Amino acid sequence: MKTGGRHVARAKGFMLVEVMAALALLGIAFAGLSPLVIVTLQGVDTARRVTTASEFARDKIEDIRSTAYASVASSSDTVTESGTGASYARAWTSAAGPSANTKLVTVTVSWTARIAHTVSLQTIVACTWIAGVCQ
Repeated sequence: MKTGGRHVARAKGFMLVEVMAALALLGIAFAGLSPLVIVTLQGVDTARRVTTASEFARDKIEDIRSTAYASVASSSDTVTESGTGASYARAWTSAAGPSANTKLVTVTVSWTARIAHTVSLQTIVACTWIAGVCQ
């Protein structure tokens, strides 16, 4: 650096224009990521609802499996998720099973969140023979 003004050393640090350009680039990058965040949150919500519906279907299958064979019949009900208050329609059907003295039970849980969704689980219920009688 010369004192006569001929050579001036560059000041250390950033100029305001450089900082503004960097902020603009960051803003553009974050604006591009916002749709990704929205889709991710929607996916997490859908996964939570599918898990809840699967649990409701599994619970009903367990109830049916503990019911006497002769009492297994088709029906439906509505269940509500604790915490969120979301409502799910649950229906189950009983049909002849793949072999004698069995029933094929299908439990379907449905709900609407932007679009209609369903989860279905199946099980086979067999009668238990006690003293020669199907129970």
